[in-house]
Amino acid sequence: MRKYLSMLSLLLIITFIVLGFITLEVLSPLPDSWDILILIFLLVGSFFTALFSVKGYLKIITVLISSLGMFALLVLTIFSIGMMLFGNFGT
Repeated sequence: MRKYLSMLSLLLIITFIVLGFITLEVLSPLPDSWDILILIFLLVGSFFTALFSVKGYLKIITVLISSLGMFALLVLTIFSIGMMLFGNFGT
């Protein structure tokens, strides 16, 4: 079962990219909080399935792609908390 986790992770990250950046119309009928939760769930799920998969080139590729997404999510979270605490940074 663990040998298929890297393929599942790749499928999750491709779904995240397609839903988040290419076909935004799919998520538009949902409320704003639900579409953000679905995208975060896809990104976190992709990261953890890639982390626990069997060693190999596909694991390296999926861990790199999903860790870039997790890093961007961390930066976005820190930025939004900073905006809540200190207000707008540009003014």
